[in-house]
Amino acid sequence: MEESNITPIKYAIIGLLIWAIFVGLLFLPLSSGKAQNGQTTAVVKAKPVSFSDAITANTLCSAGLGDCSAVQTKEAQGPGGSLFGSIFQVSSKPQADPIISVVNVPGQTAVYRIINGQKHSIPTTEIFESYGFSLEIVQEIAVKELANYPLARLFLVEGDESQQIYYLNESGMIRPVLNDKVFYSYGDRKEDIITINQKEFNYYPRNQFVFLERPKLNREIYQITGGVKRYLTPVAVKRMNLSEYEIAPVNQTEFDAYPDGEPVIF
Repeated sequence: MEESNITPIKYAIIGLLIWAIFVGLLFLPLSSGKAQNGQTTAVVKAKPVSFSDAITANTLCSAGLGDCSAVQTKEAQGPGGSLFGSIFQVSSKPQADPIISVVNVPGQTAVYRIINGQKHSIPTTEIFESYGFSLEIVQEIAVKELANYPLARLFLVEGDESQQIYYLNESGMIRPVLNDKVFYSYGDRKEDIITINQKEFNYYPRNQFVFLERPKLNREIYQITGGVKRYLTPVAVKRMNLSEYEIAPVNQTEFDAYPDGEPVIF
């Protein structure tokens, strides 16, 4: 008799547990739906990025010389109301391309592409538009976050079948990298090369004047022209009225890679 009384009680308890599990599973999707709705509401309230329409030639900030005051990173709303979440925060929402994104420090005119973990300043409004970019895709970024990205210095030109690599120096001028030996002598990596379009390539002045890395005292200046280096006498340097930014240092490997041409005496 005792067993017959205990057994129904056990069955009743098991039945209640099964019913409780069923009810819990039934209401779980509703809770998830509320959480997703809450996220959606937050997205709708996100404000679009604001930055100066005047995107002018500005490489001072990228060189660390501009007035780059710290600001907070915000989200940017893309075309048609789609959200480009901050590339510096983990988000389950669609984000800008993780390989190429366009960012701006509020209050600054410089706009950057973030490419493969590097930053590259877009020099002018016309070049910005030549990539098919619009203001809506630009994300705000804090100056401290931007500083975490190294500058892109190595370029390929879109459509150039020769695959010539170019180096962008500190003065914003470019010169070709002669060969792999020169390339690797600077500790460069092929994965750090980015591609720019022809319009941007044409914007940069060419680096014609170089000197061999050594103390600046009594340095000798050479002009790179026609694939050779030509020594410039002090008279020739004075006549050309060269500015300091036009003359760039090269290492011994690159210096030796250029054959010697006739010196420029006057």
